[in-house]
Amino acid sequence: MKIAHIIPTFNERDNIKEMLDVLYDLSRKYPQWENIVIVVDDQSPDGTAEIVRKYTKDRLKVHLLSKKKEGLGRALILGYEFAVKKVKADLVIPNDADFQWDPRDYPKLVKKIEEGYDVAVASRHIPGGKVVGWNWFRKLNHEVSNSLLAWVLAGVHEVKDHAGNFKAIRVKGILDKVPLAKMKNAGFSFQLHILYELSKTTAKFIEVPVVFRERKFGQSKIGFNRYYLRDILEYIKSSLLIRYDRSQRFFKYGLVGLIGLAVQTLLSKILIISGMAPAVAVSIGAESAIITNYLLNNYWTFKSHVIEGGDMLKKFLQFNAASIGAVLIQGAVVWAGTGIFGESSWFIFMILSIVFLVIPYSYFVYNRFIWKTHQQKLYA
Repeated sequence: MKIAHIIPTFNERDNIKEMLDVLYDLSRKYPQWENIVIVVDDQSPDGTAEIVRKYTKDRLKVHLLSKKKEGLGRALILGYEFAVKKVKADLVIPNDADFQWDPRDYPKLVKKIEEGYDVAVASRHIPGGKVVGWNWFRKLNHEVSNSLLAWVLAGVHEVKDHAGNFKAIRVKGILDKVPLAKMKNAGFSFQLHILYELSKTTAKFIEVPVVFRERKFGQSKIGFNRYYLRDILEYIKSSLLIRYDRSQRFFKYGLVGLIGLAVQTLLSKILIISGMAPAVAVSIGAESAIITNYLLNNYWTFKSHVIEGGDMLKKFLQFNAASIGAVLIQGAVVWAGTGIFGESSWFIFMILSIVFLVIPYSYFVYNRFIWKTHQQKLYA
């Protein structure tokens, strides 16, 4: 397995050599993994790049990418693209150079990928994970970005720790599906955005508990500086855009549902006029709506997970099986309603069953089992 470690740097001369040494020692300990380091330096005036340039050891290949200082997000995007397109890595592991995330924990992440997960996130927010050494400002900054903006506003629930850089991501079929070139994050909002983009693939997530410690050497990049306000505003903007993007899917789903409802109503009405019992007619109409919904949802609502080729029939049968619940719900409600209020009330009870029972049931089933994105909250 070829692993690309992406290390963004700015004035990290006190840390970078030790970071490379630790990764070198780990590469000797785990010879089955080919470790490659990509240092993305923002033209550090303290000589960080020169230390990297002179670093040569046999079991650790090091690439140095130099760019002007634009922010963490831009550096990581450059590193990710280099890892995917140039290095052709199997696995990408970004980390910071300051040892707040201990690089010695990276084998824990890799082993989760080997177990079948696609994204293994080093987490401070699950049992066994914790933070050591933060002051009140760091705690407040993190709670606002991680809990209020990422979890509540953006609605990204794949993991609990959204703000960390340390994670392992499978490239084939996962990271190579992410439109990195279109991502414009300059600052730390990249961490939330990349998780969201990964969730739109078929990525299977897991969190691994780790201890996060304050840096010992060098100056923290978190604080009141000329980039801080820009990064905060960008994080809020990114959270809003993610919420909007996710809401669009539900709106599309709702419109497809209305089309299905029209198909079902028309067919049910024709069958009832022909003399069929309302409960049976509505059930047959529901099946016609299921077929319509399947096609429209596949090619429009859930087009990022579109089902094609030989899987079309297989998934339709699964879709139909999952939708039997919707048919039974409608049939039962219409049967009970018409039994009490008469056959002329069939339409009212069909609508009530769809709005209050079928729509939430179906949306859950579609997301979790048909066009699934593996959004499990799994812990190591």
